[in-house]
Amino acid sequence: MTARRFRPGRAATLATLLVAMVCSGLGWWQLSRAEAREELAARQAELAGQPPRPLEELLDKPDPQLVPVLARGEFDNEHSILLDNRMLEGVAGYHVLTPLVTESGHHVLVNRGWMPRGRDRARLPEIPGIEGVTEVVGHAHRYSPRTLVLAEDDLRSPSWPLRVQRVNMQALSEVLGVELAPFEIRVHPEFPLEAGEQFPRVWRDARMTPDRHRAYALQWFGLAVAVVVIFLVASFRAPEAGDGHPDS
Repeated sequence: MTARRFRPGRAATLATLLVAMVCSGLGWWQLSRAEAREELAARQAELAGQPPRPLEELLDKPDPQLVPVLARGEFDNEHSILLDNRMLEGVAGYHVLTPLVTESGHHVLVNRGWMPRGRDRARLPEIPGIEGVTEVVGHAHRYSPRTLVLAEDDLRSPSWPLRVQRVNMQALSEVLGVELAPFEIRVHPEFPLEAGEQFPRVWRDARMTPDRHRAYALQWFGLAVAVVVIFLVASFRAPEAGDGHPDS
């Protein structure tokens, strides 16, 4: 019987190592996401019972993320912003952000919630205005600078409402000609802000729980192991002619 020998090819070895490293890296990333979700949930629970704090108290706070906030002022209805590619229950749409000019003279973007995009992407939806002095209750949300977008927004000749792929406070401040707060206010889901039907406000993706991230991590680690096993099995080959005498 001819003994099979471990004869891995150089290209196959490199490819296997690369795929295994990528899959393992994705597995560890999913575990880190699970840990981050748990920390977020703990922070939300910690802050949930706190009364909202005035906007002015949070402007210089180093980490205002998720802190309940209250602001009072008038909306700049002429300069609403549509944050693109926001999905809700499988339907494409926008988050509607409208600047609020507070009674103390500060400017902050208020995320009013979700609005469907409609069939014609080229036609932007009409955004109802909010008139008069208005009180807003929600929580502070600071966007990550690492947000992945397909293309950078061209803000050189803005038209309103302004559709953007991501919220860049500095760039939007320059477009609006004001200094925006470094975070937006995400309106509390049950706060009656709109004059008519309230925009849906789902600020957390309930599908992506820590356990879901761990399940994805397990899949990536399993794929890494499978690739290595397949490589090892495929690398045991019968000796070719001229390799020596086969075992009897």
